[in-house]
Amino acid sequence: MTTVQKWTGRETRMLRHALRMSIRDFAEHLGVSERTVSKWEAGREAVQPRPEIQAALDTALARAGNEVHRRFRSGLGLADAAELRQGAADIQAEGNGGTSVADVTAVFRNRAELSAHLPADRILDGARKVRAMGLSLNLLCQHYPDHRWRQLIEGGAQVRCLFLDPDGSAIQAREREESFPAGQLAALTKLNIETMLRVRDRLSGDLYGNVQLALYDETLRFNVLLIDDLCLAQAYLPASRGVDSPTFVMRRREPTTGLYPVYEQIFDSQWERSRQL
Repeated sequence: MTTVQKWTGRETRMLRHALRMSIRDFAEHLGVSERTVSKWEAGREAVQPRPEIQAALDTALARAGNEVHRRFRSGLGLADAAELRQGAADIQAEGNGGTSVADVTAVFRNRAELSAHLPADRILDGARKVRAMGLSLNLLCQHYPDHRWRQLIEGGAQVRCLFLDPDGSAIQAREREESFPAGQLAALTKLNIETMLRVRDRLSGDLYGNVQLALYDETLRFNVLLIDDLCLAQAYLPASRGVDSPTFVMRRREPTTGLYPVYEQIFDSQWERSRQL
């Protein structure tokens, strides 16, 4: 059972979203005005409802079902890795009526926003199957330490990482497009490849094959991260650096519907054409 020590505008907003209520419905549910709810949410952590409303919020949360509690924890960043992969993005843009758009469950405007809501440890811990393709794969290689990778793989995880070839022509084109000095992205990619090679080399012999690394040298279009049923897909936009590009979060619902299988097919096709390390 989820509990809240002290309610602020941040928690009230997350509870409303978890309950899938409009501001009007949430206000009626608590017996307050719509304007009051709007003030709470605008004030975020700086605003605390009155004591009697704190009690009403406690009651509303206590009476909610398990799915509401899961969405509430996820929205506050309290969910564990399994919960995040199951419903990472019950975070939805307000105003979509609570309906799902295929299997897209969240959109983040840039990589900083993504990392704040879905840090690497929360989406990777406990994973069984990790597939990633992109340029340097910084989220995996710079934000998830070696010992966590070893724990993950020793726990049975299968990992495939597909890097843009640091010695190829495609990465040079991307450096020019993003106005990086020649060789800067290539050097970062080499560093990240060395990180994953080091992780693999330190595994026992029977686990060595659980980490597969490969290179490709084609126009960079997507950064795709598939973790069990969760998919993070970031398009590389012209004249826009990767850290500034939006990321779409999807959760597989059906084997052949939605966008998850589209990005899975993109990864599989690229992997088939790659050069193994």
